[in-house]
Amino acid sequence: MAGPTPDEEPRDQLGNELDDAPRDQLGNELGNELGDASDGEEQWLRIGDLVRLTGLTSRTLRHYDQLGLLVPSGRSGGDVRMYGGADVQRLLAIQHLKSLGMSLQDIASALDDPGFDAHTALEEHIAVVEARIAAETDLLVRLRRLRGAAASGWGEVVDLIALTERLRHPDAAVRFASTLAAPRQAPTEELVDLLRADPEPGVREVATWALAQHGAAGVDAVVAGLSDPDPGVRLQMAHVASKLGDPAAGSGLVGLLADPDARVRAKAAFALGRIGLLGTLPALLSGLGDPDDQVAAAFVGALTAFGQAAVPGLVGATADPSGLVRERAADALAALAPPEAVDALAQLLDDEAAPVRLSAVLALSGIDAERAREAVYRARHHDDPQVAAVATRLGS
Repeated sequence: MAGPTPDEEPRDQLGNELDDAPRDQLGNELGNELGDASDGEEQWLRIGDLVRLTGLTSRTLRHYDQLGLLVPSGRSGGDVRMYGGADVQRLLAIQHLKSLGMSLQDIASALDDPGFDAHTALEEHIAVVEARIAAETDLLVRLRRLRGAAASGWGEVVDLIALTERLRHPDAAVRFASTLAAPRQAPTEELVDLLRADPEPGVREVATWALAQHGAAGVDAVVAGLSDPDPGVRLQMAHVASKLGDPAAGSGLVGLLADPDARVRAKAAFALGRIGLLGTLPALLSGLGDPDDQVAAAFVGALTAFGQAAVPGLVGATADPSGLVRERAADALAALAPPEAVDALAQLLDDEAAPVRLSAVLALSGIDAERAREAVYRARHHDDPQVAAVATRLGS
């Protein structure tokens, strides 16, 4: 569908009033003015009458006449435009279609061209309107972002616009350099946009660094992104949170430990391990039963990052009903090698699940404690040949 053409008449105030008026009411008024024509004679309205009834200007009606969109059916003896009932009905149709934002060219085609496909035309017009709305929405977002700079005057606003344009530059090198050169001047929203959608990892990394320079405002922007409906954005924001290492992101990251996207769960666990909030340990321990092995490995890694603080919870997890949880708890204890875990690990040597037994003997072999060495020695004679073989090799 064609957009506005040079023939399009600028909408004046009275024209806008007509567009806002109820069309049925307007039609009734025009119908009453024309009369019922009971005597069979055509009823006519002068151009001035039509202006009075519709709110359109005479200039607009003459413009429609020049375009051939609304040609009056009659003329008076003084060559004054005269409009009949059919003309009025056509004017109403024009205004109905114009209220949809259609151009005068498309309106003329809709009314006069039998081959004009209404469905296709409306689909094209919908696409144009959607693009216009997207552009206007983007402009509104930019204006709101610039509002804070307005207090310093137009110079600050212009500088910020220039920086924003560079941050949106098609060349990744320009985006990278602009972010690096003005980290605190770059609006947090623009930096978050780079993190959300920039295809270049280097640009995203420098945007992460720049966001860290904004302190609490930067962290708040990242936390808000953790609940984004797009899993790709949640993943990126969890990554940024791991880089920032701010405890304020803790609760948002805990919420992602149950995310439907495995990558997001793993990244959230990693980030929590980096941040090290003790209050998040129970949530991380609950992730040991994750059905995805790679995600579970991220939970194990996060727990081991807590060091000694995670040991009591991991020892308790060795008694979990789930074999997967017991196995992964033993794997985490193997990385920490705490002497206080020896008894719990020794009990796992007789676990019903073979993978748990193997993880237990491996964990015990890394603990520098006499009781651990004794447990490994006894395991050399284990009924499970794999456990016995591992214990023999590790104990030699």
